[in-house]
Amino acid sequence: MITRVGRFEGLSAEAAAESQRNLQERFMPALRAQAGFILGLWLEGEDGKLLSITVWESTEAMVAGAQQANATPLLPGQDPKKIPSPNLVEYFKVSAYAERLLGDVADGPEARPGS
Repeated sequence: MITRVGRFEGLSAEAAAESQRNLQERFMPALRAQAGFILGLWLEGEDGKLLSITVWESTEAMVAGAQQANATPLLPGQDPKKIPSPNLVEYFKVSAYAERLLGDVADGPEARPGS
């Protein structure tokens, strides 16, 4: 698995609002439709910094999925010049991860044999 981390800094209130609109209405649905897409997290710090974290099955899936998602038609009235790009993008190989299954919340860890 591979992770792409994009950092957005110094966005005006208008740019942050357009970024959120683009994310919710255009980009997230496009990502969900991509083969090899596993997870997306979008984080907002108290200082206004935004992080975009996406996890993919492979580098090839990430490259193809990002190209297809970016090719998604703009929303009505959307100006591409107002959609911010990250200040920095980094890539990380996933070396380990943990998850909690939905059943764990109600049933506790003893509900899964072998845990």
